[in-house]
Amino acid sequence: MTRKQQIQGLLVCMVAVLFASCSSTSKFVGEGDTFRQDNVNVRSEFFFKDHNTMTLEKAEKIGILPIENRDEAERKLRHLNHIEDTRYYKLDPMTHSMPYLADGAEKLLTTIGKKFQKILKKRGYRCHRIIATSMLRTRADVGSLMKVNGNAAKNSAHLYGTTFDLSYTRFNRIDMEGKSVNNTEMANILGEVLYDLRDDGKCRVIFERNQHCFHIMSEK
Repeated sequence: MTRKQQIQGLLVCMVAVLFASCSSTSKFVGEGDTFRQDNVNVRSEFFFKDHNTMTLEKAEKIGILPIENRDEAERKLRHLNHIEDTRYYKLDPMTHSMPYLADGAEKLLTTIGKKFQKILKKRGYRCHRIIATSMLRTRADVGSLMKVNGNAAKNSAHLYGTTFDLSYTRFNRIDMEGKSVNNTEMANILGEVLYDLRDDGKCRVIFERNQHCFHIMSEK
């Protein structure tokens, strides 16, 4: 092979790598614009009320053993997946939880984000990401949260790596193509996605009015 052919081959490889990175659908480079509307009108069929006891029983069965504190977490988080922003979802800064989930919960989060964006596109709306507000908690995190949130439970499903919360009052716009869409419409689109996944046995959901979120637990 001549030097010219070697250089041409190298250039072809570089172009292929660049194209692959640009066409990836799993990552989004940038922050986008987040819009908040606390008085969204979520339809009553999306006031999910799956029983917390049943949710905990499932979490205990398929999740990890609860972690006592952040020091212990450093040794045990290898059993979970570190969650970062993608083009399908954005993470809030998490003061009382950590961005880690078990395999099933991570896949569920991605599925929700994809289905949410698919409906937006089908209806001609601008692309937005859902926003995750809470994930894995240690027992120490739960104890700290109980001091500031009267609704926090001591035996939380968040202890097991199977559970995450999604805001229904805030969404992150990442594209200006399409029609403008308000938060009430997006909250109900998110409700539609969760309704179908729940109906298919993929998750359990609790509508948390005071916390402005859907509390979601993977069934796998």
